[in-house]
Amino acid sequence: MRTAKTLRVSLPPNQLWDLERTAGKENRTMSDLAGERYRRYVSDEARREFARAVETLRTEAATEAARTPAAKLTMRQFDAEIAAARRCREALRRKVETQRLGPGKEAPL
Repeated sequence: MRTAKTLRVSLPPNQLWDLERTAGKENRTMSDLAGERYRRYVSDEARREFARAVETLRTEAATEAARTPAAKLTMRQFDAEIAAARRCREALRRKVETQRLGPGKEAPL
């Protein structure tokens, strides 16, 4: 059973001649060349759509960052935030260990 459908395409004579010549040169059918071109078109269009989406996200992020300058941290502030989070996590870990082992007992290292 045939899975492909026939498609009629109109081309100017010079494009048809180029297509026939290219197909002969590459030992391929004109159908193969047309199918490959369509797959490339779809792939390129998907890439362009992705690029547009990324650009939109970048624009939105830049706009949001401009509205909230407090969201921009210096490296020193960033390091201080990380250190504070680590201290908080360590204190929570000690509290859980104390509750698990009982008061006055230390967890083995």
